[in-house]
Amino acid sequence: MRYKVAAIVPAAGSGHRLEAQDKKPFVLLAGRPLITYALKALDSSKHIDQIYVAADPSSIARLKGIISKYGIKKVAGVVAGGSSRAGSVKNCFDLVDPLCDIVLIHDGARPFPGDSDIMNSVILAGKFGGCVTAIPMTDTVKLAGKGFFVKRTIDRSSLWRAQTPQAFRYGILKKALSRIKNISSVTDDAFLLERLGKPVKILKGSSRNIKVTTKEDLKIAEVLI
Repeated sequence: MRYKVAAIVPAAGSGHRLEAQDKKPFVLLAGRPLITYALKALDSSKHIDQIYVAADPSSIARLKGIISKYGIKKVAGVVAGGSSRAGSVKNCFDLVDPLCDIVLIHDGARPFPGDSDIMNSVILAGKFGGCVTAIPMTDTVKLAGKGFFVKRTIDRSSLWRAQTPQAFRYGILKKALSRIKNISSVTDDAFLLERLGKPVKILKGSSRNIKVTTKEDLKIAEVLI
C-alpha cells in the first residue's frame, strides 16, 4: 500500500547550547545551512509527499529563501514555531491535509536521516499506529539520589534513546495533539501516543543519525560528512 505522507520539521530552536552567532537552522555545516540536510533528505525520499517546517517567526522569510536556493520542492508550508517543540509540531500539523495517511516528524537539527528509516517508519506507523526510531542504550545507567550519590544501577537491556524520524497515523496524532494540556512538557512526539495508551513500535536507528545540539556535535557532523 502506498501511503500519503506529510513530513513535519520543527526548526524553531534558537541554538543557545550550540553557542553560535546565528540561529541553529542557519549554522553552516560543511558550507551549507544545517536545516538543508534534513530537508534535502526528506525532499529526495519517494516516501514523502509534502513537507511543513516550523521556524522562528523572524526567520520565516530567510528560510523560504534557503528552501528556494537549494531546490527543495516538497515544502508546502513554513509556519511560525510555537513556544515549545510540541507547539511547533502542532502549528505544522494544523496545515496538513486531513486526507493524509501518515505524518512523519523529523528534527531539523538531525542532518542525516537514512531513507530506509524514513521508509520503515512510515510502514510501521501504518501497521501499528505509531513508530519511533531509537538506538539501544550502550552505557551503564546510574540512578542518582540526593547529593548526586548513586542510588542504584538500572538495567539497560530495555532502555532506548529516542531519535527521529517518528511517524504516526494522521487520526491518532490528531487525537493525541488535541489532548495536550501542558504542551511545554512534551519533548518527544511518541510520548503523546503513550499518554493515550496507544502502541508505539520501536525501529532500531543508527548512531550516525545524530542531533546537532552542541559545538562538539557540529564537529562530529562535519566528520560524518
